[in-house]
Amino acid sequence: MFRRRTNRWDELAVMVDTGAAYIAYLVAIHVYLTWINPRVATVRLATFYYSFSAVVLGLSWLVLKLNFRGYSRRWNQLPAEMGILLLSNVEINLGLAMLIFIFKATWFSRIIFLILPVASMIFQTMVHGLIKIGVGRFRLSGRDMRRVVVIGYPKRVGIFSDTVASVPEAGLAVTARWEVPLGDADAGQRAVQGLYRMVHETVVDTVVLALPMADDVMMEAIRLARREGKEVRMILDEVGALAHRSRLYDFYGNSVLVVDSSRAHQTSRRIVKRAVDLLGSAVGIIITSPLMLLIWALMKWDDPKSPVLFVQQRVGLNGRAFPCYKFRTMVPNAEELKSQYNHLNMMSGPVFKIENDPRVTRIGAVLRKTSLDELPQLFNVFWGHMSLVGPRPALPSEVSQYGEDYRKRLSVRPGITCLWQISGRNNIDFQEWMKLDMQYIESWSLLLDLKIIVKTIPAVLQQRGAH
Repeated sequence: MFRRRTNRWDELAVMVDTGAAYIAYLVAIHVYLTWINPRVATVRLATFYYSFSAVVLGLSWLVLKLNFRGYSRRWNQLPAEMGILLLSNVEINLGLAMLIFIFKATWFSRIIFLILPVASMIFQTMVHGLIKIGVGRFRLSGRDMRRVVVIGYPKRVGIFSDTVASVPEAGLAVTARWEVPLGDADAGQRAVQGLYRMVHETVVDTVVLALPMADDVMMEAIRLARREGKEVRMILDEVGALAHRSRLYDFYGNSVLVVDSSRAHQTSRRIVKRAVDLLGSAVGIIITSPLMLLIWALMKWDDPKSPVLFVQQRVGLNGRAFPCYKFRTMVPNAEELKSQYNHLNMMSGPVFKIENDPRVTRIGAVLRKTSLDELPQLFNVFWGHMSLVGPRPALPSEVSQYGEDYRKRLSVRPGITCLWQISGRNNIDFQEWMKLDMQYIESWSLLLDLKIIVKTIPAVLQQRGAH
């Protein structure tokens, strides 16, 4: 019965979120036709927009339903829900863009794409906040409670029980607990026997286990709980923590657990990030094409015989080499002259940087100061070598000198900009640079990418750390 009630809460949440997305679309239409561009407002155009709202409604429900599958409102906090909603709104917008492109709906204003996700997030955040408050008060009265039994090491059992007691709005009640000291087989057997009695004589909704993954008591308790049809949740130890950000799938009859080493490696997030990269790089190439042509012409005028582009092998995703494109900012034989200036290197670690590098050309100095030499890397992003945001692509010689702590840097696509660019670039040392890259990989989100892109603009204009 409780499981059905929980499902009803989640079904209601998906319906409410879908309704909020639908209302956000209607608001976006109204704002566009009434305030932004009232001159184009006609009955025919309005009919198109309102007819299309049925598509928005269906797409929103499907995306939210898939993203909230297996999602438990009771065990998660509001920020986790907001993360799912943000991802859902991005996917909804991408889905709409795809449908508009396929059906050539030229009447559809791109401005609505800007209004819709913002309005959706505002409405959905308000709704989720109200649901949290309402459900919390409902549970504080002692209703809709999920009865939990806990088995595990004394310290872990105590910490978990205290946490449950401190958040009564979560609707959890620890009705029994068994502490199993390390190596105490008798205590383990008593715990399993006690669990057996509990599930047969009382109401038990969830069994929480705080033992090592390979522990015999853990496995026996899991088998018992599964046999009785009880939900099992495990508090992970150091080894079990590897299952964090993991997914299980069947590979031709073999059960395979895929462990993602960071948020950036999760399949859904990789797909969204790649879609944003494709769209962003395509738009960037179109917008900056006149500027790139102008730079090309100026460089040819300044030095007709030398190449305009500097193509260098860099190390990309999982160690794959790729040709990285930049506008040439140095003399053609810059690499041959590098050994003469090793004593001027201003960076620690394997990276080579010189302030007022004598190998830099006249136009190259301007390009480096303004970061315009990086524009051709938009093509690297479009072709999948790089991302708009990510650790800067390293040279093979630099990677060969990486310590074990920095190898994870190669687990994501390199980017045009990252935390390093907005934190001072060449003004920070190599160790701090690597820490910023690790921080980015561990805490990646679409919102973080957006923040970095926005902060990159003033960093470039102010020429912070550019040499």
